[in-house]
Amino acid sequence: MKARLVRALALDGNPLRRASDRAEAWIRAGLVIIFLAAGPIAALAVGQLGESATAGVVAAVVTLAAAALALLIVLRVIQRFLGRRRLAAWEAAWREIGPRWTGRRS
Repeated sequence: MKARLVRALALDGNPLRRASDRAEAWIRAGLVIIFLAAGPIAALAVGQLGESATAGVVAAVVTLAAAALALLIVLRVIQRFLGRRRLAAWEAAWREIGPRWTGRRS
């Protein structure tokens, strides 16, 4: 379990791991920490605003769902941005190496 966590946070010292992979791992961990810390606080705050116990519970659940959705959207935007950077780097490297492998000149 510990080795899996070290690998997931990109702390394993793998020389093949890209900087964008390390950044994505830390951003994902940060978003999880923010959700775990801010979600219950927001749910309690909204629950106290409710007029009845049922309304407070419903408001808390809706707040947690909205927070989870917002964090997932942020994660997807970050992954898309990092994916574009990875693709651009790969294409640049292939423009340099590709002609040597394929014999094509472009």
